[in-house]
Amino acid sequence: NKLATMKKFILILFLFLLPNIAIAGCDDPLGDGVDYSRCSFADGTDLEGQFLANSNLSFAKLVQVNLSKSIMMNSNLSFGTFPESTFIRSNLYESVLVGANFEKTDFTGANLTRADFMGATLIEVNFQNANLMEANFTSSNIINANFDGANLIGATWTNGETCGPDSIGVCNK
Repeated sequence: NKLATMKKFILILFLFLLPNIAIAGCDDPLGDGVDYSRCSFADGTDLEGQFLANSNLSFAKLVQVNLSKSIMMNSNLSFGTFPESTFIRSNLYESVLVGANFEKTDFTGANLTRADFMGATLIEVNFQNANLMEANFTSSNIINANFDGANLIGATWTNGETCGPDSIGVCNK
């Protein structure tokens, strides 16, 4: 009986010591630090101005979704599907976007400082006037992307080379 009582005590202690992790179902409201991994949002959903900092959207599907002016810093969008979506003036500071599909996505004026695009699909993406300082594009598929006015200083380009101090609109070594 002492052993059973001790096991119960340890179990209760363990449950109290677990960190608070926000877990959401795919139909739950969006919020800070919530796990929406593998969720699909209806095509064309308007999520403008949402606060999604520290959220997990890995393997999520958001086609033609409007996330303009959203706060998504430190979020994980790895291996997600985001074609033709809009992130105009969104804050994705230090977010992880590894292996994600952003074909024809609009990041105009977005803060993508230190964002990790390693292995991402960036075909016909619009990065006009975006802050991509120290972003990582290693092994990304970049075709016909618009970098007009984008800050690429310190970014790591697809071939692993670092963009120099004159890298506005183009990665200059």
